[in-house]
Amino acid sequence: MAVLAAACGSGDDAADIPYPLVTPAAEAPDVTSGAGDDETHGGSVQVAAASDLHGVLDGLVDDIDEVCQTEIVTVYGSSGQLKEQVLAGADYGLFLSADAAFPAELDDEGLVVPGGRASYAVGRLALVTREGVPPAQAVEDLSSPAYEHITIANPGHAPYGVAAREALENAGIYEDVADRIVLGENVRQSFDYAITGNADAGLVAWSLAVAEGVEHVIVNERLHEPIEQGGAVIRGPGAELDARCVFQYLLNPAGQEHLAANGFERAGVGE
Repeated sequence: MAVLAAACGSGDDAADIPYPLVTPAAEAPDVTSGAGDDETHGGSVQVAAASDLHGVLDGLVDDIDEVCQTEIVTVYGSSGQLKEQVLAGADYGLFLSADAAFPAELDDEGLVVPGGRASYAVGRLALVTREGVPPAQAVEDLSSPAYEHITIANPGHAPYGVAAREALENAGIYEDVADRIVLGENVRQSFDYAITGNADAGLVAWSLAVAEGVEHVIVNERLHEPIEQGGAVIRGPGAELDARCVFQYLLNPAGQEHLAANGFERAGVGE
């Protein structure tokens, strides 16, 4: 941790931080390498974070603030919408997406600092049901008329929505339930719909169910493509060293252990 804190003080020190393996198949680049004189330590950094990190990231903020000697300002939302905000020039120093493809797209646009992109976790879907209806034990159960409203995040811009729709399709019930689906703008809103009774059941982020202590069933991962989550240090907002330090904290053992204990799997599991 002392090494990590030092990294936020100068570019030369930043290059010395060891990068822990996030995937067992290959060693990813150190997101702190390449930090040079053109990068700055601004004392605060805006983090655009996927909605499934609600609660999880909040639980790390104090530790990261202390280690990185910076103040984190977190904005949560749908990964697709946050990506569009970065493209439009939003003042985010770090983008933590629920879909690793979105940071890659920003990298292609030249908006990511050198070596500043990596996968940090794999998300999992969870099935939750409101009080007063029979608890669903599997996605297939949602075909029952007992579940009049089923909530998922909007697949148009939310990675968990894409995974939820795939799960319904691969379970062979999408056509049966399509007219009962209630879309949330992001997975957090869908989760709120389910636990407040605005929907009878929801396919949401496992991390949110864990954070809120809500009874849930983890969805069979074979029903959807892996929800590989990736992040990127964004070029230009004037807090690149702070952003690198925050991201490195998530990639280092303490951050990885926290994510693993709160509804995520390590990126690359099963490779």
